[in-house]
Amino acid sequence: MGSANVLSGDAVTGRMDTESAVEAIELICARFGVRGSETDFYHGMDAYRVLVSTIISQQVTEACTRRATDALFSAYPGMVDILEAGEEGVGAVLSSVRFHRQKAEAIVGATRIIVGEHGGEVPCDVRALTALPGVGGKTAACVMRYGFGRPSVIVDTHINRVANRLGISDSNRVDATRRAMESTVPVDRWDDMDVAFITLGRTVCRPKDPDCGGCPVAHLCRFGRLR
Repeated sequence: MGSANVLSGDAVTGRMDTESAVEAIELICARFGVRGSETDFYHGMDAYRVLVSTIISQQVTEACTRRATDALFSAYPGMVDILEAGEEGVGAVLSSVRFHRQKAEAIVGATRIIVGEHGGEVPCDVRALTALPGVGGKTAACVMRYGFGRPSVIVDTHINRVANRLGISDSNRVDATRRAMESTVPVDRWDDMDVAFITLGRTVCRPKDPDCGGCPVAHLCRFGRLR
């Protein structure tokens, strides 16, 4: 079965139930020695820094994101500093980052709205967050979880692919996958689920030529069973 059909709910049927999903998460965590509670990328960041760093992280490695975020807040520590620097100043600091001009525009635009419409406080509301420039569902979920400690399902490219291949979701649409994951996986396993699925997606469950033979959950995976 080719990778082009991986995300097709019409081509691959059979939804995964809660028990199997939890088992899959446990097996992946055990295999790679990971846990959601060990995620430290956002450690020590307030909601605003989580927001900015997640905007920067789009199509950028974690190490590069961390360097760029540290450099930006070293140069411009607060929201007022960001606004005074403007898109040109922020863009200059982020010049080594992909799409730095667009990201600078989003960061300055979002900051302007936060200061002007929310009293300088990042809104603790998904709708208000996704109304900000450069903020989609993933960024909003990161802010809610890591900035405010609110349970949220985060769906990136890896998580979306793994959730579809396992059978948790039947759609390649991020919003549909998020809803399927929320309804299938218990809230107290969401942190582990994100880390497990990202790890599996980066190493074994690759977009092309996935290593199903080396996958710890191949026996639970509808895609793996059909290969």
